[in-house]
Amino acid sequence: MLAALRAGLGVAALMPTNLEPAMVCHDADALPALPDVELGLARHPRTEGDPLIDAVETVLRRTI
Repeated sequence: MLAALRAGLGVAALMPTNLEPAMVCHDADALPALPDVELGLARHPRTEGDPLIDAVETVLRRTI
Protein backbone atom coordinates (compact mmCIF):
# COMPACT_ATOMS: atom_id res chain seq x y z
CA MET A 1 0.00 0.00 0.00
CA LEU A 2 2.78 2.42 0.85
CA ALA A 3 4.41 1.82 -2.54
CA ALA A 4 1.14 2.74 -4.26
CA LEU A 5 0.85 5.88 -2.16
CA ARG A 6 4.44 6.85 -2.92
CA ALA A 7 3.64 6.49 -6.62
CA GLY A 8 0.59 8.74 -6.25
CA LEU A 9 -1.85 5.95 -7.01
CA GLY A 10 -4.18 6.26 -4.08
CA VAL A 11 -5.43 7.82 -0.90
CA ALA A 12 -5.18 6.21 2.53
CA ALA A 13 -5.77 6.94 6.17
CA LEU A 14 -2.51 6.32 8.01
CA MET A 15 -1.27 6.63 11.55
CA PRO A 16 0.97 9.69 11.96
CA THR A 17 3.95 7.38 12.57
CA ASN A 18 3.49 5.90 9.08
CA LEU A 19 3.52 9.22 7.25
CA GLU A 20 6.50 10.12 5.11
CA PRO A 21 7.46 13.71 4.20
CA ALA A 22 6.16 13.31 0.64
CA MET A 23 2.78 12.08 1.89
CA VAL A 24 0.75 15.19 2.46
CA CYS A 25 -2.84 16.19 2.15
CA HIS A 26 -2.90 19.18 -0.18
CA ASP A 27 -6.52 20.07 0.64
CA ALA A 28 -7.71 18.64 3.96
CA ASP A 29 -11.10 20.29 3.49
CA ALA A 30 -11.70 18.21 0.35
CA LEU A 31 -11.74 14.96 2.34
CA PRO A 32 -14.42 13.86 4.81
CA ALA A 33 -13.55 13.53 8.48
CA LEU A 34 -12.67 10.00 9.53
CA PRO A 35 -14.86 8.27 12.09
CA ASP A 36 -13.49 7.21 15.44
CA VAL A 37 -12.47 3.57 15.65
CA GLU A 38 -12.18 1.26 18.61
CA LEU A 39 -9.24 -1.09 18.93
CA GLY A 40 -8.91 -4.02 21.26
CA LEU A 41 -5.98 -6.05 22.45
CA ALA A 42 -6.48 -9.64 23.59
CA ARG A 43 -3.77 -11.80 25.08
CA HIS A 44 -3.74 -15.46 25.85
CA PRO A 45 -3.41 -15.98 29.63
CA ARG A 46 -0.24 -18.04 29.10
CA THR A 47 1.56 -15.01 27.64
CA GLU A 48 1.45 -13.18 30.97
CA GLY A 49 5.01 -12.13 31.81
CA ASP A 50 6.44 -12.99 28.38
CA PRO A 51 8.97 -10.18 27.75
CA LEU A 52 8.50 -10.18 23.98
CA ILE A 53 4.70 -10.06 24.16
CA ASP A 54 4.91 -7.41 26.91
CA ALA A 55 7.18 -5.29 24.69
CA VAL A 56 4.80 -5.54 21.73
CA GLU A 57 1.87 -4.58 23.95
CA THR A 58 3.80 -1.59 25.31
CA VAL A 59 4.65 -0.36 21.81
CA LEU A 60 1.04 -0.73 20.66
CA ARG A 61 -0.30 1.14 23.67
CA ARG A 62 2.21 3.99 23.21
CA THR A 63 1.58 4.25 19.47
CA ILE A 64 -2.16 4.25 19.66
